Amino acid sequence: MRPDTMPLDAMLYEGTQHGTANFPIQFYVDELHLFQQRQVPLHWHFEPEFFVIRGSAIQVQVGHHLVPLNPGEGIFISNNTLHRFQQVGEPQECPCPNIVFSAEMIAPHSSVIYEKYITPLLDAPDLPYVVFKPEISWQKDVLERLDLVFALLQEFGPKSVYEAFPYLDFGPRDLNGQGYEMQVQRELSEVWQILFAHLDELPRFPQDKKAIQAQVRLQQMIAYIRENYRNPVTLQDIILSANISKSEAARCFQAYTSVSPIEYLLQYRVKMAQRLLHLTTQSVQEVSLECGFRSLSYFVKAFRERVGVTPGEYRRSGYKN
Repeated sequence: MRPDTMPLDAMLYEGTQHGTANFPIQFYVDELHLFQQRQVPLHWHFEPEFFVIRGSAIQVQVGHHLVPLNPGEGIFISNNTLHRFQQVGEPQECPCPNIVFSAEMIAPHSSVIYEKYITPLLDAPDLPYVVFKPEISWQKDVLERLDLVFALLQEFGPKSVYEAFPYLDFGPRDLNGQGYEMQVQRELSEVWQILFAHLDELPRFPQDKKAIQAQVRLQQMIAYIRENYRNPVTLQDIILSANISKSEAARCFQAYTSVSPIEYLLQYRVKMAQRLLHLTTQSVQEVSLECGFRSLSYFVKAFRERVGVTPGEYRRSGYKN
């Protein structure tokens, strides 16, 4: 699987298995500069995530919150939380290390440790994310421990389903593969203990009923688009899928995707066209029809506006644009 793609279902769920069944943690390097529009798309997964910024400033969207972060800073994103990452700095390389993991890496779900120390963080509806800044002592400690976890998993951890990531420098370390799993678990437990110790001072972000309802409606409309993008789709079709008004549909999309419903539809069609150009030998016209474009000239224009090159140039370039 290419490193600039993410397999999402109609409800934006990322179904990738993170780690293995008996060691459920996975190290990734999200190269934001490789993604379309330099952003990892809006998605969610059952597991929590730690993400550290390198190379360029980025903006993280968590639910309807927009969080600007600079290189050297990090963020914890809770489980079952809609989020995306977008590079906002110069168009330079932006390889951001991160881990997605089951909280049972720290303690079994049935244990008193899980109940007393993990649940208060994961089940807090007003704590969808936590930001870490290196100028704050305890947060610097978290970031340094995460670097060690990243280094261990990069060197000895399970390989992901994506293509090889760039090798990142986490500083001089005497890494030992013997018992690395216990080292990872120990450092992750230390990070969690630090978070729990500062639980009362963490900023809270209450989610009102309207925000939750907007997420549900957005997912309904995106599900409709992903299931029907090959066919003629109008704005009316999209808003009827969630049984809301045109203005409410526009508000939901603007709040969570920063584009209109029709623009999201076009972006998704272009994304699927990129996939077909990469994986098949279908002609550009065949790809155009397969992705819901009824006019070849309009497909070429829409593709160039969103990718920067024509479909033919994209295929000839080896899919590097």
